Amino acid sequence: MKRFILLGLLVLGSTGCMKPYDTPEFVEIQNHETGYLIPLEGANVDGQKKFDSEEYLTQNKVAVKRIQIPHRWVKTGRWRTSGTYMDTVRLVVVNRAPVTRQWTADSKNGTSKTDQAIWIESKDSIGFSLGFSCSAFVDEKDASKFLYMYPTTVQDNSVEDVDKSVASLAAVMDTEIRARVQQVAAEVAAKYNLDTLREKKQEIIDAVRTDVIPFFKGRGITISTLGMFGGFAYEQPKIQTAIDETFIAQQEKVRTAAAFDAQQKKNETIELAANAQAEKARRIAQGDADARLTLADAEAEAIRKVASATKEAGKDPLFLQLKQLDVEKNRIEKWDGKYPATLMTLGSGEQAPQLLLGLPTSPQ
Repeated sequence: MKRFILLGLLVLGSTGCMKPYDTPEFVEIQNHETGYLIPLEGANVDGQKKFDSEEYLTQNKVAVKRIQIPHRWVKTGRWRTSGTYMDTVRLVVVNRAPVTRQWTADSKNGTSKTDQAIWIESKDSIGFSLGFSCSAFVDEKDASKFLYMYPTTVQDNSVEDVDKSVASLAAVMDTEIRARVQQVAAEVAAKYNLDTLREKKQEIIDAVRTDVIPFFKGRGITISTLGMFGGFAYEQPKIQTAIDETFIAQQEKVRTAAAFDAQQKKNETIELAANAQAEKARRIAQGDADARLTLADAEAEAIRKVASATKEAGKDPLFLQLKQLDVEKNRIEKWDGKYPATLMTLGSGEQAPQLLLGLPTSPQ
């Protein structure tokens, strides 16, 4: 019996002196991530000076998507079980996913609830802000450059810290990129007075793109979009009020001018129609007058010709005889076969009496 008890104590004692089990640890790298396995021990860690090299980072880039993190037992006490497992490498992950930031004074439209607008000043010292939108990502071939330029993105192998790499790119955009945008925009704004500057938005955005995009490309960040949105937001609200009132007055002036032009065109249309109608009536009247004149000329010409012909014919005895025959013919055709019952005599001289004499009727 004592023998069994002693054996059990030996088993329990030997079990209690064993080191904890080294649980395997795996980390997966997503498709939008680039991983670097950096040794924490050994010759490569001498002063960490090689870590300050883009080439060194590229050499330690990993192509696999699942990595096991090796551990080393480190004693922390006298007993065999006194110790802990420490990582011998560090997995650094660069998240290459696109990030978009909107820098504006409006917390409802901006990425942040704080005022992130680009505040600049005109030549005549009028302060105002502009809204900018920027989208950026880290290209696969630029991941080592980005990690070298911004080592704050170095994370350990915990999922929580790896996710923070996205915030690191956003942090770079909210600090360094935003500051660069503000610097270039301020340089352009300082050249013009406010009245002129309102027409120079395109010049501002062109200058910002020309400077900012290539500058950060050299730092491993690819800026895909960089644009301005919204209008000028002035430090003094009265300036905006005055501009709005001026704009409203200008719009009213434009509206009034447009109404005047429309009425003038309408009047011109009515006048043209009236002139056309009057011209039509004049042409019709002129046509009728010309027609009557032509007819009168034709009739007069006919009369002249008849008179001329008659005059010429009057010299011919034969023509006179024909006319007498026509007259006699007309008389005969109209005579009813009765003779007149009275006869008027005409005396000679002014005082000669005029007598009506009764004629005898013909025998029945």
